[in-house]
Amino acid sequence: MNLPCQKLKLERTGLFFLIEPAIEALRSQAEMTRFGKQHEVEVNLREYGRKEKHECTFVFDPRLTGRNYLAGDHYAVGSIKKIWDAHIKRAGLRHRNAYQTRHTYACWSLSAGANPNFIATQMGHADAQMVYKVYGKWMAEKNTEQVALLNQKLSDFAPSLPHDEVMNG
Repeated sequence: MNLPCQKLKLERTGLFFLIEPAIEALRSQAEMTRFGKQHEVEVNLREYGRKEKHECTFVFDPRLTGRNYLAGDHYAVGSIKKIWDAHIKRAGLRHRNAYQTRHTYACWSLSAGANPNFIATQMGHADAQMVYKVYGKWMAEKNTEQVALLNQKLSDFAPSLPHDEVMNG
């Protein structure tokens, strides 16, 4: 599944790919919210004074989990931070800002052997330079695995010639 998303930072449209657990979470949530009312949202763009209006059906609805009837149609920026902080505390984790999950995603993906160019695109970077600069040390840890991968892949299409035969010219 891929979701089109306007990249305001780069003023271009990007295509982002989700891993299976994220797709399943969105599918599960969609069962409760996909037929919800559309709301007009004004988006402030990076260029000063430039705005766009979008019709949105929100994926997460605060009325589904609200403890009272005061919940609005959507979450405010400040309320997301409060919810995040409460969940981190309840889970017994050291406090981290939600933004830091980007770094976790990058580190885990690179440790799993993902292509740095793919990760850069997923994170909205114009190229992989930032990924190499910030996360290069995680890529170096995979060097022995890369050698094994090359040995296996290269032997599939470039087999070694027997060394015991002498070729006459």
